[in-house]
Amino acid sequence: MQNAPIEMYELYNPAMKTSPEWFFVSDQVMGGVSNGQVSFKKNETSPCHCLTGKVSLENNGGFLQMQLVHLDDLNIHFNDFKGIYIEVKGNNHQYNLHLRTSQLLLPWQSFRQQFFASEKWQRLFFSFEEFTSYKTFSKLNPAKISRLGILAIGEAFESNICIRNLGLYR
Repeated sequence: MQNAPIEMYELYNPAMKTSPEWFFVSDQVMGGVSNGQVSFKKNETSPCHCLTGKVSLENNGGFLQMQLVHLDDLNIHFNDFKGIYIEVKGNNHQYNLHLRTSQLLLPWQSFRQQFFASEKWQRLFFSFEEFTSYKTFSKLNPAKISRLGILAIGEAFESNICIRNLGLYR
């Protein structure tokens, strides 16, 4: 995570008429039993989308995800930016930010950063250079980003995380 940037470009804000839509995915796509939802809320007068539910490790499961898909259709040159920022509020727990690119072929591959979502709104910055490759030898190429996910992953717990703004910075 980095200090405040010089310039920001907003990708998601519930007040935007052209804001991309969040989609929900859970480990049930591979036999897990975690359950949850993505819903629109007004949190302390801030419109936002929240990922809530219960992450279970049963049946080889272990994740809930809210994702923005088809980012490659937005005609944005991600490689012109240093990274991604999010305005987030949670339940004092660790979450992950995952990026998918056209470089990746298998569904479990991604580029990841972990973060702590406190009970107060905060703006976090994630440099593209700091994303860790997961189950791939590829290095993140921002020009090939197609999907972004916020995940509750890896341990059994109650997820409660809200996003009110998300974008790119340089």
